[in-house]
Amino acid sequence: MVPRLTGRRIRRETAFTLAEVLVVLALFGLIATLAFAPSVIMVRGLVEARDEGSAEQVTDYVLGRILAEMALSPADFPDGPAAVLIRRDLPGGAADDRLAFWSDWGGEAGVRAWMVFRGGPGRDGKPGLYRWVLPLASPEGVEWEGLDPAKGKLLGPGFDSLRFSVLPPRSGEWSDEYSGSRPAGVRIKIADGEEEFFYEDRLPSD
Repeated sequence: MVPRLTGRRIRRETAFTLAEVLVVLALFGLIATLAFAPSVIMVRGLVEARDEGSAEQVTDYVLGRILAEMALSPADFPDGPAAVLIRRDLPGGAADDRLAFWSDWGGEAGVRAWMVFRGGPGRDGKPGLYRWVLPLASPEGVEWEGLDPAKGKLLGPGFDSLRFSVLPPRSGEWSDEYSGSRPAGVRIKIADGEEEFFYEDRLPSD
C-alpha cells in the first residue's frame, strides 16, 4: 500500500505591486491635468482681465479727478495766472510735465500741484503720480523740486510719464505750455511702463 502524501496547500493571493500603483496614479494625474487645464486657463484669463479693467478704472478716476478739481477753480486768480502748465522732458524722452491751479474741490482750498515723482539721491518716496494741495501757494509760485511726497497724495502708483496740453479760453489751438486764465479744456496722456492712457475733456466756461 502506497502511503498518501499529505502537505499544506499553498494559496496565492493576488495584489498590486508598487510599480502598478504608481502607474495608475500617474494616469489619474494625467487625466486630471487634461480635464482641469482649460478651467485653469479660463480662470487665469478672467483674473488678468479683471486686473486690467481695474487698472483702467483707477486711471480713469485719477485723470477725471484732475478735470473735476480744475472745474472748480476760478476763471481768474488774483495777482497772477489761474493755471500754469510747464512742459518738461527727461533724458530718454519721458514726459515730465507739471500742472498747477487753484481749487476748492472737496472743501479743501489751495493750489493743486500735479506731477510724477521720481526717487533719487535725497528724494525718498514711492514713485508715481502725486497731487499736492498747497494752501499758501500761487499757481506760478510752486517750488516743484521741493515738493515732499510725504505731504502729497499718491494717486497713480507706477506712472512714470505725464503729458498735459490745455486749450486756452477763446482759442481753437491746444497749447503745450501755458500761464493764464482757467483753460477751456485739458488733455492728459499718462504712461505706466509701455501702456499709455489718454483723457480729454472740456471745462465749464463762466
